[in-house]
Amino acid sequence: MKQRAIPVVTAEEFELRFAENPRLLHDSPWVVNGYSEHWPGYRKWREIDYLRSRLGALKAFAKAPNFVTHVRDELVSVETDFARYLDYISDPDRVRELYEGHWLEGSYEAFAAQDLPLYCGTLRFVHSAQDPIFDEFKPLVPRPIETWNHALPYYYSLFNHLWLLVSLPGALTPLHVDNNGTIALIAQLRGRKRATLYSPDDHRHVYNPAVGYLDPERPDAKDFPTWQDAEKWTADVEEGQVLFVGTGWAHHVCTVEKSISISFDFVDASNLADYARSADWAMMLGKRVQKNPDIFLSKLGGTLTHAQVETLSDIEIGRRVMAEILRAATVSDSSANTQPIREAYLHHLMQLAT
Repeated sequence: MKQRAIPVVTAEEFELRFAENPRLLHDSPWVVNGYSEHWPGYRKWREIDYLRSRLGALKAFAKAPNFVTHVRDELVSVETDFARYLDYISDPDRVRELYEGHWLEGSYEAFAAQDLPLYCGTLRFVHSAQDPIFDEFKPLVPRPIETWNHALPYYYSLFNHLWLLVSLPGALTPLHVDNNGTIALIAQLRGRKRATLYSPDDHRHVYNPAVGYLDPERPDAKDFPTWQDAEKWTADVEEGQVLFVGTGWAHHVCTVEKSISISFDFVDASNLADYARSADWAMMLGKRVQKNPDIFLSKLGGTLTHAQVETLSDIEIGRRVMAEILRAATVSDSSANTQPIREAYLHHLMQLAT
């Protein structure tokens, strides 16, 4: 198998490279130094006690592994509040005591047999682009990237796009491709993580629709006979570094040292078409419309009917509703900060309908 180290650059070098090639993040993964340490909240968000006081009351789930992407993998999970999870992070030997009666999938015995730590990857603490928490991570992306999340209706409502990830050594996010055609970043605030990535061109070598994704640490030639033809990109992401993962890149991340990370998904000019084409957000929006049709149909002026809600797929419903929302928004909002983005988004949606 071919293997390459993910390139590491300073924020200044990244700015120069990106200015020359706006699709830089899709051509290869990158690790960028020299900007996240300047976030206003960088030092505070490195501290467990601060996280407990700030977010401890929030409900979440912790799983081992973070999720599964292969049919033979097994998952255990617990329902938790974040403070209890941080107690587990501080003293993992208390896991049985802390989660007695809280197991949702599997059991303590199944958890112990797996020999993987619990991983809370579901904590949701922002719900809009205007959330003041974003001020604590400015700039989330280095220059000259301009994120367009703020102009995309329902972006933070349909999916979570900002995560706080606190994990023990061995915590695992298996190989997968992110939803919605987004670009992802993982900013390492404390500890170290090991990342393995494969390009969209190599997806066929590491994904088998009959079973799921390859485990890069234990490749199975029976399920993935061409896995050695894929090019494997790797990096250890250290404190103060930010890993960028382009649209469609499969990635596998394992915690090497007790870790605190911020992860963020975004859309910019380079992947707006990918986001528009994604079935993920459309399905979620369509299901929401099907659950509460009167609320949505009353706002759409007759462009979608109850009969269509009952017969169309949730993806088609989601796309039609989003198109009408964008049409209305481009008429009512002339802001140079949002209108051109929404017009381009609508254009990509309309191309799907032709």
